[in-house]
Amino acid sequence: MNPSAAYDLLVDGVQDWALTGDRVPCELLLTGETAFPVLVNPQGQVLIAASQYGKGRMVVVSHESYLGSSKMARFLYNAVGWLSASPGAMVGVQKSLSSLVSILSSSGTQVKPSTELIASFGVYCMDAYDAAQGRELIQFVKRGGGLLIGGQAWHWAYGHKTERVLFDFPGNHITSVAGVYFTDVYGETGIFSISDKVPAIPLIAP
Repeated sequence: MNPSAAYDLLVDGVQDWALTGDRVPCELLLTGETAFPVLVNPQGQVLIAASQYGKGRMVVVSHESYLGSSKMARFLYNAVGWLSASPGAMVGVQKSLSSLVSILSSSGTQVKPSTELIASFGVYCMDAYDAAQGRELIQFVKRGGGLLIGGQAWHWAYGHKTERVLFDFPGNHITSVAGVYFTDVYGETGIFSISDKVPAIPLIAP
């Protein structure tokens, strides 16, 4: 996987990053060799990342509401295209993400709302709050499937003070294999311009 080429595909036709409203994302932590940032805000926080695991790919978004945002429609369409190893393959979407079903359907993508992963899916889209199918999802990606997952961990951390976010947050059970972690650090929002190339991450992180 060439991160530069992948980044160009992911942001193709995207005018800007419009992360507005009262939704507070979380900062993502990248540790894997194949993980790269797609959106880094002016504060140096990664808010969208992509990675490879086995034969498959992941795109991780720092709040599940962005998976249903019309302002993110072009990016979401690009992401599903990049994640799919077989063009035209069925895209499964968690039933709670009804807005994403509408966005992808309007672009001509074959979409099937589903509460669970089905082996015939080329891509599965979900929030990061349930890892009940974690092992199946990891194997799905390893074999060549694509996973689009969104969530934030700061709210979860408030209710799970004795647990460690990096190890215990449900989404991290899945995305960590590809070197991407949700954290409990608030992400700064706004309207950000698209970087000409893979954005850089500050070498010194808090």
